[in-house]
Amino acid sequence: MKEIRKKAKSITLKVLMEKLNFTSIENQFLDIEITTSEVYRTGYEFLGFFHNDRDKLDTSIHLVGEKEGKYLMSIPLEKRIDILENYFSLKFPCVVISSDTILPVDFFEIAKKKNKIVLKSKQKIGETVRILKFFLQNEFSEEVILKGYVFMEIYGMGVLIGGDDDSKFGSTIELLERGHKLITDDNVIVKKLDMEELIGSNRFNKNLKDSHFFLSNKNNTKIDITDNFGIKSTRAHKRIDLITELEKWDEKKFYDRLGLDTVSEKILEIEVPIITLPVRRGRNLAVIIETAAMNIRLKKMGINSAEYFWNETKKIIAINKERQGLSKEDNLKSMPVHSLVKKFNLEILSGSSFIEDKKITNIHTHRPSLPLSGYFEIYEEEGNNGIQIFSEFEFNFLETLPIEIRNANLDKFLSYNYPVIVITSNVQLPSYFLKKIEDHKQILCRSPFEKVSQIMALFSSHLEAFFAPSVSIHGVFLELYGFGVLLTGKSGVGKSETALELIHRGHRLVADDLVKFVRNPNQDIVGKAAKLPYFMEIRGLGIIDIKTLYGLGAIRITKRLDAIIELKDGNNETYSSSVSYVNSKIEVVGKDFDKSTLFISSGRNAAAMVEIAVMNLMAKKLGHDSEENFKEGMKRLTKEEMELLDYDKL
Repeated sequence: MKEIRKKAKSITLKVLMEKLNFTSIENQFLDIEITTSEVYRTGYEFLGFFHNDRDKLDTSIHLVGEKEGKYLMSIPLEKRIDILENYFSLKFPCVVISSDTILPVDFFEIAKKKNKIVLKSKQKIGETVRILKFFLQNEFSEEVILKGYVFMEIYGMGVLIGGDDDSKFGSTIELLERGHKLITDDNVIVKKLDMEELIGSNRFNKNLKDSHFFLSNKNNTKIDITDNFGIKSTRAHKRIDLITELEKWDEKKFYDRLGLDTVSEKILEIEVPIITLPVRRGRNLAVIIETAAMNIRLKKMGINSAEYFWNETKKIIAINKERQGLSKEDNLKSMPVHSLVKKFNLEILSGSSFIEDKKITNIHTHRPSLPLSGYFEIYEEEGNNGIQIFSEFEFNFLETLPIEIRNANLDKFLSYNYPVIVITSNVQLPSYFLKKIEDHKQILCRSPFEKVSQIMALFSSHLEAFFAPSVSIHGVFLELYGFGVLLTGKSGVGKSETALELIHRGHRLVADDLVKFVRNPNQDIVGKAAKLPYFMEIRGLGIIDIKTLYGLGAIRITKRLDAIIELKDGNNETYSSSVSYVNSKIEVVGKDFDKSTLFISSGRNAAAMVEIAVMNLMAKKLGHDSEENFKEGMKRLTKEEMELLDYDKL
């Protein structure tokens, strides 16, 4: 970062008057120089008490408001003259009075006698203080010129864009097309207004009539931004919030993938966050710079997505470590019984003290007709750890058995380790059955539904979805035009960056990096985030929260998988101008899906290509195959038409 430090300045009272539209009570000594930005509101001095810091009193511009004027008018003449004689003996350059201030005549007489300039503002004291402080801070603030940076306002954030010239120029043009504002293209003037704020401005005076903004490329060709994009695309100055450095992708270099560590650059001793964004083909830098601006805005609001993601990830790691010490049986997928109870609003009749420890390990639900009669072979052969459902019919059958046989059958039946026994809503629970349940420490619940078929259908659907076969695939899962599309490809090819631009275009994110796919009861393959949803990882930027940055409309929790698109690096040897979008099949959880291969290269917009591939797939599903239609059309051409088209040269 090159910078040229400017020397300290001074301004005359005449300039101050012209800039702030002040008037002078007496037009003498207007060439007096002001060399400080200090502004002092008088008060104690009119009581006869003077500040210990005489330098501040002697060098600052003094201000007098309505209240001070009323006080001076209220005190005896002799005392007032004595106070004003002492006050105007100070060496301050001038005193500014507000528009509503009324002062005694002797105030002006003594000021004239002591050669003190009195200026009058056209605003009240509060506004006068504000405009005077801002003007003086702007004039006397420390200042540097930064070379080689474009300075823009993006979503309210002031962003310096430096680095690779071609990338900087191209991303600036696209950012302007997206509605953001240019402050300057080079030689950014940076001023330090206070201990925490830097203001960047255009090196030319943009307050002049017909003054245009220009953007220069490395060949010194200039684009008139005002003419091409309108005055709304420019502004004269902005606070500096972020520096982005664009550099050509280096495979050997590590680029930040979490965003936990804040890297900063000092400008006039103030730390400004800086990020390095690697440039490679197919990467839409404008979208990434936009996201970086929104992310830094979130951080200023106290929301750190990377920190939250990391803390939640550590919790998942801790849980996984705990599971590593468990037995094989304990590590099998299971559903806590209490979650089923909560899901279907079951009433716990017995076993509430140990319901937290019980697990459901399969999808089976049974009506125990044969076991209640004493036939247990089917339970021994096919397993006896499913949910048991009792209705009035089962209890009516038990009433037909002799008591000894009923007790023996129930003791045998309840000796198995069921996760839960559920009775229908209309059952009058016999006391003998409840006693047996308590003796065998089984969990007994009542369903709010009366029909067994309804209970079994609900339980089966829920359990099938939970225990469905699943697979986790590396990629980015999105919803485009209602289609669930998985983007795959090797690490660094640009999956997340392409997905980020697609989100900018109005599509939705389901999951980034690791996507978990399961087969639901309808035999659809449904995907969701394997770990933490709504987060994306962008090289150089780190972890970002899509839900917070782009809103709920930019995300989905789950989505059916419809197609897979693989992104590959493209060059002249690996792809031709004719691309077959649906060129293969791939199996996910036992179901075949269309897979397209798209080649990423310079000049190709990966997001647009993905959109076209999905629209092409939609057309095929609706029975319109453009490729086949083209081939059929070519077959119908006559020889003369073929010669006229000179098809071989196409």
